[in-house]
Amino acid sequence: MQPSSGYQYNAVAGGTAASTTVLKSTNAVLQSIIIPGTYIGSLVFFDSATAAGTASTNQVLALGLPATAVPASLLIEAEFRNGLTYTASGTPTVTVIWN
Repeated sequence: MQPSSGYQYNAVAGGTAASTTVLKSTNAVLQSIIIPGTYIGSLVFFDSATAAGTASTNQVLALGLPATAVPASLLIEAEFRNGLTYTASGTPTVTVIWN
């Protein structure tokens, strides 16, 4: 499933080691997260323009993805003033939608 026109999206396919990705280095709105099924891992979103800004004081949202998840779409609509960065660990497979 792809987002509506005007939104951007990123497919997250984590490995076992934690990885950090900067989606946008200016203000952004995290619109939603699509979880296609059963995956184990975590996603932590930070209000930061750089990968170096992943301190707990910049943390906005943390999601643990259980082993027995059913497909779902989470409406988030959280505003990030400095940038939108996330860290993925485990084996999460989700789609992040933002503008």
